[in-house]
Amino acid sequence: MDEKLAFQMRQISKNLGRLKEVAKTSREDYLNNSILQSASERYLQLCIESCINLGNRLISILQVDQQFDAPKTYADVFRELEKHRITQNLEPAMIEITKFRNRLVHVYWEISPEVVYNIIHGNLEDINRYLSRLPSM
Repeated sequence: MDEKLAFQMRQISKNLGRLKEVAKTSREDYLNNSILQSASERYLQLCIESCINLGNRLISILQVDQQFDAPKTYADVFRELEKHRITQNLEPAMIEITKFRNRLVHVYWEISPEVVYNIIHGNLEDINRYLSRLPSM
């Protein structure tokens, strides 16, 4: 396997594991623990960024054999993967999580702990499905 792909996959798995541990926390305990909230935001950001990096790397590798358009935005990464039937209907979910990454990075002061808690409990499976649908290289 391509080492850069393998590295990004390890990063996603590591941060997903951390987020799954956080998911064991009750809503009340999570909402009362600002350190856990901050750590969770960071784990989520790193996980999403690794998904983007993984997609970009895969596109660059596959461009040798197929015609991919160069992504201009992070969302374009997932549009290209979907266009080439790699992610199989995950484009909307991955674009939404990418938009959330942008909020985490650029308007972090507006992030609600409730929203992060809900993402941890409702959207991590999308990232797992993303990983499972990528071809091994």
